[in-house]
Formats: sequence, structure tokens, C-alpha cells
Amino acid sequence: MATISDVSKRAGVSRSTVSRVVSGNGYVSEANRKTIEVVIAELGYRPNTMARALRSNRSNVIGAVVVDIGTPYFANIIFGVQRAIRPAGKSLMVSSGYADQEQEARAIVEMVDRSCDGIVLYLERPMRPDVVEIVRKAKIPVVSIGHDHCPLSGGRVLLDNFEGARTAMRYLLDQGHRNIVYLSGDPEIGDAKDRLRGVEAALAEIGMTLDDIEVQAGLFHEDFGHEAGRALLRRRRDFTAVFAGADVIAAGFYLALGEAGLRVPQDISVIGFDDGYHAKFMSPPLTTIRQEPDALGREAANQLLSLLTGSETGPLQSLVGTSLVVRSSVAMPHLAKEVA
Repeated sequence: MATISDVSKRAGVSRSTVSRVVSGNGYVSEANRKTIEVVIAELGYRPNTMARALRSNRSNVIGAVVVDIGTPYFANIIFGVQRAIRPAGKSLMVSSGYADQEQEARAIVEMVDRSCDGIVLYLERPMRPDVVEIVRKAKIPVVSIGHDHCPLSGGRVLLDNFEGARTAMRYLLDQGHRNIVYLSGDPEIGDAKDRLRGVEAALAEIGMTLDDIEVQAGLFHEDFGHEAGRALLRRRRDFTAVFAGADVIAAGFYLALGEAGLRVPQDISVIGFDDGYHAKFMSPPLTTIRQEPDALGREAANQLLSLLTGSETGPLQSLVGTSLVVRSSVAMPHLAKEVA
């Protein structure tokens, strides 16, 4: 395996000059840079990242703990993190916490043990006090996405769940719907709490309350939408619209409607939240609230990089907005009946 000494001898320059090219720090003439890059390619030289980390006291690795890397939503957050840190020469280590305090604690400690320079956290449970102490002693900067369950966070990135949900419910109300069902996510999850507050705010604008609609809570999952839809349709069919607290819930509800021989929006209007990759391919295409999870990851990573370079000292905070995407799954109640 080629060493830095091999590169310096072949290129006819000093080891320190090669080191400056490899690290991207310090001045090197353009002629020497090109020569060194050619020699590196010819010899297949790869710098010893562990040795560099020991010398600099930096691993150049960013840790990220999210709820479940196996889902498209959190995979997109990780995509945003990686896009932001790559130009800074950082690598990425990822783990899932599965919205479980013990799993989240294990994932965070793994990041500390592997000497991550900083950690992006998307937690659904309060960080265990012993883990807080571990992070504190390690002096590792942390940025949180969503509800802040880490008292040491130097930065925080929030999705405007409240305004997104208020916009969605307001849209249904503006279309004339009053007999509405809201299929919320897990009421213990921060996003679900904020979205429910947004629903409540939109209702209050026209003198209604949550008591005037039906609210059901479950997991952010297709199965909840399907099972809740089947149960609803067995019990009642007088509602004209459903606001699904996530597109995946809406997808499950679509299935329940199809099984009952009902159509969207002719029989029941449906609006979602997320604008996931499948929303525009549903039949009919889903009207929904668009959020950009990669923007959450990118903003969190940029905050973390600022903390690492010392350009910002914190606490930092950013709010990532949402927008309404109108497709064809919502109609006015009287128009829907005329079409049917």
C-alpha cells in the first residue's frame, strides 16, 4: 500500500506539501497540486483517516440518530444531512432509535464511542439523564430536529407542523366541509401534537372546536389508515371529508374506501400531509401538505457545521415551512354529490 512518503518521492515534493493537498488546507502551487494529484491516482494512495483523526483530534465523522432509517421520510432527512456535510469533508454514521428511549440512548452512546465530531438527533423520547452526562463530558455538539429532547442541543430545526395542519384543515373548511374526520398520528409524538393544534386553530377561525369533528389517533402507518377507515365506514358514512395526518395514513384509508365501493372525492374527500413520493401517483392524486425532509436534514447539518467551526456559538434555531399541494382528492360536498 502506497504511503505519503511514496507520493512525495514520486512527485518530488515534501511530505508536508502532499499533506496540504490531501487535507485541502494551506497553499500549494497549481503545478505541484496537479503533479501530486496525478501521482496519488497512479499509486492508488489513500490517506490514513484514523491517523489524521488522532493528530487533529477530529474524526471527520458526523453522527445522525433518526427514528427509522428504513422509511422514506427519515431516509430523505439523512440524504439532506449527507449532502450538506460531504463538501466539508465529513463522513456520516447513521443509526435508528425507533422512538424508544432505550434504543435512542444506545444509538447516541455508539456515536460518542466512535468519536463523532457532532451529532444530528431526531428523537421522540427525552434523552436519558446518564446519556446527557455522557454527551456533556464528551463535549460533542448536538443539533436536534423536531421537538428538542436533548438539553445540550446547540441548534434546533423545526418543521412548521402547526401551520401545515392549519392550512390543510382550512382548505377543507373553505370547500364547505364541516362533517370531518381527522386521523391523527400517535398523540405522544411531537409532530402529531403540533398538527392537532393546527387543526384546532383552523376550526376556531369559524367558531368550531375539536368536539365538532371526529379525531382518531394511531401510528403514522398505512395499517392505521386502513383499519380506522374500515371501522369508520362500518359505524358511520355521514362524514364528507378526512384529513389524514400523514400521506401513508391516507393511502390506507383509500384502500378502505375502495373495499367499501366508495370513491374519492365523489363520496369522501381526502387530504394528506407530507407529499411523499407516492402521493401524486395515488388514484386520484392526493391533495396534501408538502414538506421537504431533506431540507430538515440539510439545515440541521449546516447548523452543526457552524458549531464545529466556531462561526456560531448557538443556540441556533430554524423553522422549515410547508405548502399546500392541490390535486384532485378534494371536492366541495355538493359538487361531489352532483358528480356521483
